[in-house]
Amino acid sequence: MRDGRASELGGFFRAAARGGAALAVAVLTAAGPARATDAGLGFAFDITLSPDAAAKLKAAQEGITVWASFYGEPSGEGEKHVDEMGLIDLGVETLYLPGEAATVQITAREVDPAKLKWIKGPANVNVNVYTSRKSSEYNLIDCDLIDGDVKKLQAMKVTVRCWLIGESHDGKTYP
Repeated sequence: MRDGRASELGGFFRAAARGGAALAVAVLTAAGPARATDAGLGFAFDITLSPDAAAKLKAAQEGITVWASFYGEPSGEGEKHVDEMGLIDLGVETLYLPGEAATVQITAREVDPAKLKWIKGPANVNVNVYTSRKSSEYNLIDCDLIDGDVKKLQAMKVTVRCWLIGESHDGKTYP
């Protein structure tokens, strides 16, 4: 690694081996980019599974993928940075989880706070939850959707409910 992270990570492992957990965390934090937490866009939500979905994922040893894409409407300064949808792409975070109910923490660590000046209005996020395609090339679950203002999401309790594709249900979009 040319950027000096090799020696920082070496320091992390040496500190951890000596039992210096606090130092190890500090060294590891310093080694990574300090981006998303600076943007203040992290949030948490719960994932639940219908009984049929839980049984199918367990039997298939299937995982769950959470894909969070942060975006915003362009400001005047941001017009030259829009994507194919006419929006500012702030960053994407992908999590791979076991195929069971869980509490998910989106850190927004891939969001570049410098890009926030390119948006007008709030930062938004689109979150999709689907199976990880370990047991099948097809997605097996249909889940509620998150798409909207991050600040509103941070202020509410969100539970993304998932069912097997084909199960009867009423989906919901947050916020």
